[in-house]
Amino acid sequence: MNRKSGFGLIEVMIAAVVLAFLIVGLNILQKGNREAILRVRARDAANFVAQHVLDSISSMGMKAMEKNIKANCPNPPSKPLERIYCDPSYVYYFEGKPQLDKKTSGIKMRVEYTVEVFALGGDTERKSNEYTFFRGDNNNVYSQGLEALVSWKHNASKQSISMAKVVK
Repeated sequence: MNRKSGFGLIEVMIAAVVLAFLIVGLNILQKGNREAILRVRARDAANFVAQHVLDSISSMGMKAMEKNIKANCPNPPSKPLERIYCDPSYVYYFEGKPQLDKKTSGIKMRVEYTVEVFALGGDTERKSNEYTFFRGDNNNVYSQGLEALVSWKHNASKQSISMAKVVK
């Protein structure tokens, strides 16, 4: 009997095809993970943008915001509330450094957000007859509930978050 050792051509070709399918599957998984990371980072940055805008309004007062509403907001409001601030092109840059290979540049992304801030009515508004930084009418507001709506495009879909804060 003549025994041959080693692998035949058919076995090697089958192994190559199986390996190719595994590599393609891993590549698709890697791309999906990267897209998920970019979506999560864009949402985290949107939270930062909303908090930054609400804190800025809190420190300056709403009276300063009322001057430029018409000039900065060409689009109609996205909610049926009083819009007190709008920035249609708030740009935020972020980049991620790789954990293992420090020589590569990592992920760099530029995201353009649309920021709208609305005054919530009802129980969130407290009025006083004294002068405050918020509004200049007879019943000045010294406490106002605000909601920031931050929206952006990710791939083909529109994403958005909202954050509320009571400003004193």
